[in-house]
Parts: sequence; structure tokens; C-alpha cells
Amino acid sequence: MRTGSTNTATVVAGDGHTIGYEVREPARPGDPPTTVVFLPALGVPLSYYTRLFDVWAGGGRRVVGVEHRGQPLSPIAGIRRGRFGYREMVRHDLPAVFAVPQVREAPRVVLVGHSMGGALALLSTAAGLVAPHAVVTIATGTSWCAAEFGALRRAQRHVGVRVVRAITGTLGYWPGHRFGFGGRQPSTVMRDWAYEASHGRFRLHGDPFDYERALSEMTTPRLLLGIDGDHLINPRAVALLARRAARAERRQVRVPGVPVDHFSWARRAAADVAAPIDHWLDRLQPS
Repeated sequence: MRTGSTNTATVVAGDGHTIGYEVREPARPGDPPTTVVFLPALGVPLSYYTRLFDVWAGGGRRVVGVEHRGQPLSPIAGIRRGRFGYREMVRHDLPAVFAVPQVREAPRVVLVGHSMGGALALLSTAAGLVAPHAVVTIATGTSWCAAEFGALRRAQRHVGVRVVRAITGTLGYWPGHRFGFGGRQPSTVMRDWAYEASHGRFRLHGDPFDYERALSEMTTPRLLLGIDGDHLINPRAVALLARRAARAERRQVRVPGVPVDHFSWARRAAADVAAPIDHWLDRLQPS
């Protein structure tokens, strides 16, 4: 697949932290392209999504991939001392990225996020901190225990959330690299994650803003995409979050003959996941 040029750059967020991002230009010249601003999942480096970016660039879209704090393009000194959470990513990082020329001057911007990245995309847009023309989430849903099917699964999720909170509270950070979930994360990130997982609503540490009300009043076109084979975020979890996001549109993706899960779709079935997103975007009237 032919792809365009790739460049990396940095921007300084509102609190002084340096955020790295990658710009992938479309493979073919033409009219000003739709720009996709992409946010990874918790603890997943931007490089994991290379095949997805290849698909979009090959189809004529520009991609601006944003590296979360603590990942290779956005390093921080001492994750254990890190005090950032969802608030900083929503209120400082995303607005800074939306101010860079490739996004600010784009005729049409679509904000896309995977898992936690999707939650950040919804929250920042709902709060009016960024103004994309549309929001798309991939494998993003509530982590609330009630979204699980069956008493045993709900109990397992409940215990899992309590374990994450206990370990994070004891160590002062989350050693996700040892547990296969989330990578190393500061305590505030996991506190924000655990609150939503425990209560089924967002409340960001140190931020009095009512994000749930803002979500319920969203008017920006929004699509929540579920992945068959995802055992972390099932269709009910996607549906519950879609309901909270002013009854957002939903799609469920099934990849025939290719086993995928919450993460592996990005490498095994990037084109299959990108296709319904592109079809949905093509149906929208540009603002």
C-alpha cells in the first residue's frame, strides 16, 4: 500500500509538558484532506497503530497521531512521581494538538480514539475544549462492572477494579507492565479509570466540571465502534456509553476468519475496522 510522508514533532501542552505527535500525509495529492487526529489506548505506544495509519493515508486522509504522556514520543521523568490524569490530557494535551497548523488549518477534522483514547476524545469534545467535526471511538465503552454479562463476570470485574485500586494506592503508581494492562501509569490516571469502572460515570480528579451532563448534551456527530472478540469491552459496555453520549450511533465490527481482540485488531484487521468508520464519515455532510 502506498503511503505518504511521515514526520514527528512536539507541542507544549498548557501545563508545560511536551507532547509528541506524528503526522502522516495522504499518499495521493488532491483536495485538502480530512485530518484524523488519533488517540491511542492506555499504555499503548503510537507505533502500534502503523497499519491503521497506512490504511487512512492510503485512502487520502491525513493522520495526526498523538502520543500519550509517558510513551516514547512524550516521555516524562519518573512515572511514580507523575501526577497527571485524564484532566491534564483532556484540558491541556488535546487543545495543544488542535492548535498545531496541520489540525488548526484543516478543512475537516475527525477525532478518533481507541479505548481510553476514545473516552478522552468524547470528554474533551463534550466539554467544548476541542471542536472536531466528528468523533469516533474504537473499542471504547464503560468499564463499569454492570456492563458485564452474568454474575460471575460482574464479580470478576469488580474484584479486578479493587485490585487495581489497592496496588496503585500501595505503590503510588500502577505497574501495568507486570500485569499486562495499561503499562506504567501514575496513580491519578488509574484513579480516574477506576472511578468510572466503579460508578459508571466520569469524574476527573481535581476537575469540578460535570462531564456526564456535557456528554448527555453532545451534538457533535459521534460513532462508537465495538469489536467482536473484544473481551475487555463487550457490546453492552459500548451501548451503555453510547447512551450516556446523547445516544451516539453504534456499529459492531466482525472480522471474518481473523481472530482479534481489544488490541490486536490494529495489526491484524486495520482495514476491516477503518472501513465502517470511512463509510460513516462519508455519509456526514461537512460542516
